[in-house]
Amino acid sequence: MDLPFASKPLGHKWIFKRKMKDDDSIDKYITRPVVKCFRQQEGVNYFDTYLYVSIITSIQTLIAIVTINKLEMH
Repeated sequence: MDLPFASKPLGHKWIFKRKMKDDDSIDKYITRPVVKCFRQQEGVNYFDTYLYVSIITSIQTLIAIVTINKLEMH
């Protein structure tokens, strides 16, 4: 899809959460992308909804590589 003239694509950020068990141990990690909606303009992209589709194994592989190499992920 082409963007209208003088428009910029909306940015996004990743949200990382930990699901905890009742005994306060970590059950699983949850990650999801979120669109930064504060840049929307009424009449241009105000009513559009965006959803990134990714394969969970790709995300898990990336997190594993970061962990093995003792890197930081932002």
